[in-house]
This record gives sequence, structure tokens and C-alpha cells, in this order.
Amino acid sequence: MTALRYLLLPLLFLPFLAVAGDAWLVKDGTPAARIVISDQPPRMVRLAAEELRDYLRKISGAELPIATEPDDNLVSVYVGRSVHTDRLGLVGHDLPDGAYRMVTGENWLALLGRDSDFTPPQPYKTTYSDDARVLAEWDALTGEKWLFPHTLLFKKCSKELGIWTYDERGSLNAVHGFLHRLGVRWYMQGELGEVVPQQTTIPLPVLDETVRPDFPVRDFGPYAPVWIGDPAESILWHLRLGFSPGRDQLGLSASCWLGHGICLIHGRDEAKRDHPEYFALYNGRRFTGDKHSRYGKPCLSSPELFAANVRFIRAFFQVYPDEPMIGVMPADAYTRLCECPLCQGKDDPERGPQGHLSDYVWDYVNRVAEEVRTTHPDKKIVCFAYGSYLLPPKKIGKLSPNLAVGFCQHRAQFIDPAIEQLYLEARQGWLDKLTSGDFYLWEYYLHSRPGHTYEGIPVYFPQAIARDLKRLRSVARGEMVEQTRAAGTGMHAPIFNHLNAYVTSRFYWDANLDVDALLGEYYRDFYGPAAGPMQAFVEFCEQHWPEMLTDPAPIDRALALFAAARDAVGDSVYGQRLALLAEFLIPLGQLRDRLRKGRADAPSCRVLLSDPRSFKLDGQLDEPFWEASSPYPLRETETGRAPYFPTRFRLAWGKDALHVGIHCQDLPGYRPHVGDAVEILIETQTHAYYRITIQADGTIAAADHAQPPNNPQWQAGAEAVVQLGEDHWTIELRLPLAKAGSPDGIAGRRPSDTYPWFINVCRQRLRPNGDERSAFSPTGRPEFPDPGKFARMVSPPQ
Repeated sequence: MTALRYLLLPLLFLPFLAVAGDAWLVKDGTPAARIVISDQPPRMVRLAAEELRDYLRKISGAELPIATEPDDNLVSVYVGRSVHTDRLGLVGHDLPDGAYRMVTGENWLALLGRDSDFTPPQPYKTTYSDDARVLAEWDALTGEKWLFPHTLLFKKCSKELGIWTYDERGSLNAVHGFLHRLGVRWYMQGELGEVVPQQTTIPLPVLDETVRPDFPVRDFGPYAPVWIGDPAESILWHLRLGFSPGRDQLGLSASCWLGHGICLIHGRDEAKRDHPEYFALYNGRRFTGDKHSRYGKPCLSSPELFAANVRFIRAFFQVYPDEPMIGVMPADAYTRLCECPLCQGKDDPERGPQGHLSDYVWDYVNRVAEEVRTTHPDKKIVCFAYGSYLLPPKKIGKLSPNLAVGFCQHRAQFIDPAIEQLYLEARQGWLDKLTSGDFYLWEYYLHSRPGHTYEGIPVYFPQAIARDLKRLRSVARGEMVEQTRAAGTGMHAPIFNHLNAYVTSRFYWDANLDVDALLGEYYRDFYGPAAGPMQAFVEFCEQHWPEMLTDPAPIDRALALFAAARDAVGDSVYGQRLALLAEFLIPLGQLRDRLRKGRADAPSCRVLLSDPRSFKLDGQLDEPFWEASSPYPLRETETGRAPYFPTRFRLAWGKDALHVGIHCQDLPGYRPHVGDAVEILIETQTHAYYRITIQADGTIAAADHAQPPNNPQWQAGAEAVVQLGEDHWTIELRLPLAKAGSPDGIAGRRPSDTYPWFINVCRQRLRPNGDERSAFSPTGRPEFPDPGKFARMVSPPQ
């Protein structure tokens, strides 16, 4: 497959201010310049020279030679610093953050920035199997039994290209910036994704420009770009878009333990054995980890853990003195307060699922930062506002001056102005408390993941990207974007994901761009005669993708717009691109077909009216309240067979609330395990959908997955009691209807035959020797959320 090429008038095309007389880079298809580099160039400079040579050849057919000395008969194109740029007095090799210079003189052009070859600091893990050696060396240096902090560093290189993620590449950015001026576009990885103009003559322009990115940290990938094993075309695409892990700001921890760094202290088996006081107390046991939470969960009131965390950070900066930052953040899925006496009362349930642990977590992080500051005032501590501690703490006025804050958000949700405003208010709350000036974003571009809820749904949000990055330009130092990844290809589904990524990359460098002009150019160049219908398709999807989860009508409209685009292109390079997008959209058509069935193949259940006076919320399920209700069994989620551990539930209605009673069978001597949970998914007449999760320890998590999903402020008002039996556990749950004018509670009215609700009741049982997932309406896959499979729930007339 070849890149798109188009013919343009040479001088009219170049968007430079002026042309340098009769000087040319290429004249009538013949080289009129040579590329000059240092006799010992850094890796990225050599790559930059090759990129410039290759793309000038693609544009003009002429191949410029690469040399270390100029030729008086040719224009010199200096790439990177050399004795020749020093002789000319050119400055640019000191520019930070990937910034670069493009400057011309008499018969020369210089493209340069800061370049250096990365050398991994020691100790350094070299392969997957190198743990024992590097841990022994790390232990000897620290005198402790901590996890090794740079365990993933060896993945940040490409043996195929001979480069590292952390190689500085200002001159490569300059080359790509210059080629962008010539009209080259890298919309998607691979030749099919690029646009290259055709012109046999390329004049030497008049230039003197320094280009600086608006965001120093531009880290785009799965946590951070994992280059080892990725194809060259994927890595080169990242480089051509100017992404960067921001080593000056974040150091190497950006690709290792920037998040969840407290695990480094308590994650090893020795810590679990020798320091139980490091770990949270749940149900009378210190939780040191299991299959689904490898490192355990910390007790953030433990003075011993605090002291060890401070020792670890000081040792880290002693071993790695060039590192600017280290992460201090609890383990993932940290949603539950430790139950030890020291932690009692440190949560704030009234702040809901995004804030009930904010004061608890951030008090610990801030105290660690303040203590480290006494010995390392020039080093930074970072924690991300995430999950149960997303909202800023109430009890801390100003954060320690050495504490950086990262904020986790879902920009795609900004389709709803109310959700966008909630995020903006939370961000402002953090900025009001921040004294370091170091504010970062952690973003999620994960919608296309195979086998997940949004598979095949075209979640485009370029307008939200542009709007948000324009706002963040003056307050944030950059962001890390978590992008779906596919083994062997880099980014998953590049034919879909590339647009959000491309827009993000352009706004990282210039947040004041005109997004409509940028998109207009994209539709024209990438889709040619299908530009109009593809613009209509993307704009429609950006406004209506949330509705596609539950309504076939917007899917019909989107696919009709896409069909019009395919009709416009025929068998061409544009047709090849749309053929790939059509493959991506196959699950969308399948979802539409399931929705059209009206859930005809899903089961149904009835919720009976009961006397609320006979209800007692104690988890026993033995009151008269439940006597008339029928038990409904769960089946294996994927196969539909009877599960090994049976589960049944009952439904009853009383006093403007849905009551659910659930009996979960288990082995004799049952005790709760982390991950043992029941999940209830509910769609009412007016709202689709709610998700309520009850852990076996009684913890409740609730989320609003309406359009757009995940309202971070919604609270279900749910009450639940879990009762443990000898060989089972039971739940009594009360879900109240929302009161008039209140956003909380379950919106809707009591279900009826005419106006039903839709529901699924699901159970997961997680064990090292095998997991079991079951549901009242099996989804055919491990995941529970699938609105097309929700069962019909009705109730008799009152």
C-alpha cells in the first residue's frame, strides 16, 4: 500500500513567508542540497536525517545524500548540532521539552534541537528474566526489601530502530515540523495513513523560527509507550506526531511507577511476611494481596509504612540522583478504608465514591512530601487524584510545595456540559490547593477495547479535546493518555483511534489552533471525495455515541452516513481506509441488531409489592416481606450453564424503593475474598443505566452510566447489609427512587407491564484456582455490562 500523493503548484504550496532567491533543495526532480550531520550524531539525529531524506524523496523523487561535510555546490541542510552549526553560531541544542529551531541563511537550512542518547541508569533490569540479579543489586544498595522501581524500563526501546523512548529528539521534531510545513501529514500509522504532496521542485525557504510545545509532557500510549515488540511504523508514528514522555519533568518514573508507587514499599513477599502493619485490615485480616490485587492494599495510618515510604524515597534519590520525581499513590482499586483503630473515622462517606477517601489518602501523601522536602527540597512527589480520592481534600488548605498533582479524567464525557463542569470544578479545587505549579492530567482513550462495552462504537471527541487542551494550556504541564494497545501492532484499531490521537498531538504543540480548520484539512486529505459524508459521520458520532449503547436509531443514522462515504470513494486509497473502518464498525451493526430484537431473547422477572412494615434490613432474607417473591437463578455468564456456586435473587417493592435479596452459595467455612461481589445493572423508563456493586464485605460502589456515562457526583442512596453464613453469604439491598428535584437515587417510576425496567443481577467469585462469573441474563462474554442483554422487569398493578 502506498501513501496518498497529490499534485500542487510548488511555490503556491509552501506556507513560508518567503523563498530564498534561486536556492533550492530539489530542482526539477534533481537534488540541489545535501543533508549534513555530525560525524558522531546521536541516534535520533541519524534517524532525523533519514526521515528527511526519505520524505523529500517521496515528495519529489529526488534523494538527497547524507554527509558529514557540506558541498559548496549544494545547499546544506544541517540536521542537529555539528561543528558547522557551531561555526554559524546557531543556537537550539539547549531547547527543552522537544522544542526546536528552523532557520535559514545563504545556501543553508538548519533543523536542530536538543539531542542526546539515553543511557539506562544502574542498576538496570535488562530482560523479563533479570529480576533476581537486579533485586539483589537493589537490595544491596538500599539495605531493604523493596520492589525495584525501574522494572519496566527495558521495554522502552526499539531494537528494530535502535532507539530509546528517552532519547532526546529536538532535531527529529524539527525535521517533522519542516515536513509538516511541506504538507506531509501522518494521520495514521503506516503508509496508508500518511499524506504526501507531489512536487518536483522544493525551494529553500526563508526561516527563522523557534517552535515550543504548549505542553512539555505529551505521553501517549498504554501507561507509557512500550516500544519493545512494537512495529517500527507504530513507533515512528508516535515520533512524527511529537509525543514525548516528558523526562525533564517526570523522569523515568513516567514509564514505571508514576502511579501506585506505595506498592514499591509493601509489594514484595518479604514485606508481607515481616510487616503486616503495612497493610489494610479488612474483616479482621491484613490484606496482603491476592490474584486480583497482587501487592495488597496499604494502611495509610501505619507509622511504620510512613517511615518506610520516606526511607524508600530518600534511597531512590540517592541511587538515582538525576531523577526529578517519584510517585506516592495507593494500589489500584483503592476504594475501602482500612478497619484498624488508627483509621477509624478518617473517611467521609458524604463525599461519595469520588471523594470519600480524599482526606485519608492525601493526608498521607502530603505528609510524605513534607518529610522528604526536609532533605530533598529540589525533588518532587506526585500522586494522582483518582477513584475514591479524585476530589480535593477538605482538611488540607495548601499542599506541600514539592507535591505535584495528577488529575484522572475522561475527556470523552465532556459531551455532557454538566459532567464537564463537574470535572472543571474539581480541577479548579486542586489548582487552588496546589503550590508547586506541577499539575498533570491522566486521560483515558480506551473506548475501542475488544470485548468491552464500547467495542465498535465510534467514540470520536475531537471538539472536546481541542476545547479542553485550550483551557489547560495555562495551568497544566502536560498529560499521559492511556490508549488501547494490541499485541504486535501498537495502538489498537488505528483506523478509528488515530483521529482522537492526531488532534491531541496537534493541540499539545499549539493549543490555539482552529480545530475546525484542522478537521477540515483532515477530512479533505484523508477521505478525498468522501470528505463531506465522513465529516457528517464523525460529527454525528461525537454528539450521539452515548445513545448507541441502548438505541438502534442513532446507530442506523451513523451507518447510513458511513455507507454514503463508502459509495463516494470506490476502489482507491480512500476506499482502502474506509474498508478498515468498516471492519472496525462490525460490532456496532451487531449491537444494533441485538437492540432491535427488543431483548426478546433475554429472560424476564417480576417485582412484587410487599408491605414495607415487614421489612428489616439485616441481610437475613427471612422476613414475611420476601415470602411472595420468586427466586431467580443465575447462570454462567459465557455459557449459560448452571454455575458451580449457585446464586439466586428475589425482588420486592415497598415504599418507593426496589428491594433485592440475594443468596450466594459457597464452600463450607466461607470467608470474604477481595473481588467477591454482586453487581446489579438497572435501566429505568427514563435512565439507562445504573450500576451498583456490593462486595462480600458490605462495601457498596455505585455509578451512573447514563449518556454520557459515569456521572462522578451521582449517589445511589443505596443501603445494603451482608450476612455471612457457614457456606454462603446473603445480601439485602434497598434502592430508593430519586426524589423530585434530586439528581440522586434511581430516576424513574415503579416498573409495570406497560412501562418496565430492565435489569441484570450478576455475581463474580474470584480465586487463584479459577474465577466464576454468573448472571441472570448471560451476556455471552466475561463482562457484565451489556444493556442489550438486560432482563425485562415488571410488576403487577397496585
